[in-house]
Amino acid sequence: MKIKYFLIFFIYVFPLSLQSQSTISGLDKGLAIGNILVQGYMALKGNGTKKTDPNAKTVDSFCFKNKIEEKITVKINGKIEDEEIKKEFVIQKDEKECTYNLPKGIYTYEVLLSSKDTYQKGEYKVSEETLMTINH
Repeated sequence: MKIKYFLIFFIYVFPLSLQSQSTISGLDKGLAIGNILVQGYMALKGNGTKKTDPNAKTVDSFCFKNKIEEKITVKINGKIEDEEIKKEFVIQKDEKECTYNLPKGIYTYEVLLSSKDTYQKGEYKVSEETLMTINH
């Protein structure tokens, strides 16, 4: 919403100040306005790219999203540098659960339905921030 008002401000106010300078051509005015709008938008938006440290020993977040019609239980296990890591999530339908600052490594995971039947099982190498979606 702030961007909308910012853009409207420059569309109405900035051309009025340019009209007083008769030496600037129409094309130059358009380029100047476009440049200001893009720079203003980038300033409000921010860089947009998140820098990740390739030498980091953990990932910021590792998440699971449930797209199944019932709640699920997700269990992950890993042994990283002689440390046993176990996590368990109960995820309702159309919800997401995350763990933060998870050590990088190979984890086994198991997805259980509410009936305790195994829906999915496997291994996953955690090396970056991830969102795993459990579908039908």
